[in-house]
Amino acid sequence: MYVVASLKLNKNLERVIAEIEYSNIDRKNILALPLAKKVEQETEKSCQQKSFEILPITGTIIALLGMIYGFILEWGPILWGLIGLGLGVIIGGVIDVLRIKKIRVQKEGESLTEVFLLVHCSDKTQAQQVKTLIWKWSPTGVATFTKQAEDGSHDRD
Repeated sequence: MYVVASLKLNKNLERVIAEIEYSNIDRKNILALPLAKKVEQETEKSCQQKSFEILPITGTIIALLGMIYGFILEWGPILWGLIGLGLGVIIGGVIDVLRIKKIRVQKEGESLTEVFLLVHCSDKTQAQQVKTLIWKWSPTGVATFTKQAEDGSHDRD
């Protein structure tokens, strides 16, 4: 009889395995199989497109403010408009770099892979005990599988 569980790759997985081993199930009867995830490149392309939107917007706003206040200041509206444009592009670049770093940190947190935990149990009581242990640590799902060797049929719970 097998108990199959789906968990996220985090500390709970290690705790589940430790508790299962503590309940007198040999380590060779436990299999943790991580699933590979496809890396999405579309989100990075959208981040790069948004960076081209932020730079001209901040550059235009601060250049406009530089031109407006340039009538009052000494060097005139044209020079202050160009200075404002440069400052706006720099500020937009800083905002963009900080935003991209924040998105990457969020993606690293989300990129936890899913792990299938397969435990071979000798009887139904041991399987039930393993299921209750696993349910304590918030799995995505748990199932039992009984293989019957004689007729080739399978019993699922």
